[in-house]
Amino acid sequence: MSHVFQSLWVHVTWATKNRQPWLTAKLKPLVFNQIRHIAEKDNIHLDFLNGIYDHVHCLLSLRTTDRLDLVMQQLKGKSAHWVNEQKLTDFTFGWQNGYGAFSVSPSHVERVRNYIRNQEKHHQKQDYWQEMEMLEKMARVS
Repeated sequence: MSHVFQSLWVHVTWATKNRQPWLTAKLKPLVFNQIRHIAEKDNIHLDFLNGIYDHVHCLLSLRTTDRLDLVMQQLKGKSAHWVNEQKLTDFTFGWQNGYGAFSVSPSHVERVRNYIRNQEKHHQKQDYWQEMEMLEKMARVS
């Protein structure tokens, strides 16, 4: 077969270092714009991005040449470096080690976009750990 067709969608979430509430109304749009810029510059297909004060959700579409661990290293590492280089905080900004990644069926992409879009609403009812537990159950991760 000379052509490859691939549709790999991944919902990824990660937290600020020690889940500190660092993504304030002032800082969050700056960080998210920088993450989008990094994705565009590094040819990462970042479809949707949102989050709240202590964690981020994004929807990625991976190419055959993408390695999720390297994509996340770029997004997290470069964005944290940029925040510190720009001196946007009076502390050393960083992300928690690791991330959660959940495969998304192409038929559920719009549903996941809506879920990510409505993060503030979801977190009026559940905290981060309840959300992770729910996502793991939906993905049947044990």
